[in-house]
Amino acid sequence: MSEMTVHPVLPALPVLFSVRGWTEEVNPAYITFIDEMRATGVEVIDTYVSPVGLPDFGAWAQAVVDQIDRHHQWPAPLHLMGYCLGGKLGLVVVRELEARGAAPSYFGIIDTFDTTAARRLSIGIDSLYEVPWRKRLQLLAARMVPPDGERFGAIVRSVLRRSQRSVRELPARGWRSRKRRDPATFTELRLTFHWGVKRIVTPGHCYNTTEMIKKLDAGDPSLNMGKYLSGGFSITRIEGSHENCIAPPHSTDLIARINADRRAVVAGTGPFQ
Repeated sequence: MSEMTVHPVLPALPVLFSVRGWTEEVNPAYITFIDEMRATGVEVIDTYVSPVGLPDFGAWAQAVVDQIDRHHQWPAPLHLMGYCLGGKLGLVVVRELEARGAAPSYFGIIDTFDTTAARRLSIGIDSLYEVPWRKRLQLLAARMVPPDGERFGAIVRSVLRRSQRSVRELPARGWRSRKRRDPATFTELRLTFHWGVKRIVTPGHCYNTTEMIKKLDAGDPSLNMGKYLSGGFSITRIEGSHENCIAPPHSTDLIARINADRRAVVAGTGPFQ
């Protein structure tokens, strides 16, 4: 009589709520990614709320929380995930959930990054998205804060260089860089750059492409998101670029890693247990 092979029983996974920052037209690849993830046998609820007409990033996050409330079976564990802008929005969603005492047991962010104040100035983001001058000055002042504080003179020189570039570019790009704006993404990014994201205590599983780590590391391979994750974070390096890490063939390995991390959380064996 041949021996029977016994396969381990994998823990069942809760529904995964995927917070999406872009419309399907702007980022169709992510819709395909969600479908590919569902094909592995897990249930994923695509969670998208249009930000049009909303006053700020916090109101956008609250609208997402309301949508999650309508679909999640409380008090079952909540798993949450976001890619790119969806991950940044997910941070604010998690903060809202923490305030309710309903923090997710798993929070994953795929190649979500934060732009440093120096880089924002260098590429003219605050002008492009009409960030108020008071916030711009706050960001410049933050550049002097230790341990990586810059000298006042260096900051002033960077402001003057950006001002000179702006004057030279003005004939081509127009006032407030209107010719550089993408109408399909302007509303979302304007809310993002106007808002000051606060820290959360829920741990974060960060899945970052090596390409973006090299580009935006600045001493923090979490792509500068670590400063928002007071409860700790893990970093998993993934293959591909920011744009194609969620597309085949890279998506196959990424989905396997996410599912494995979620199973570890359910089993109580993850890095934060």
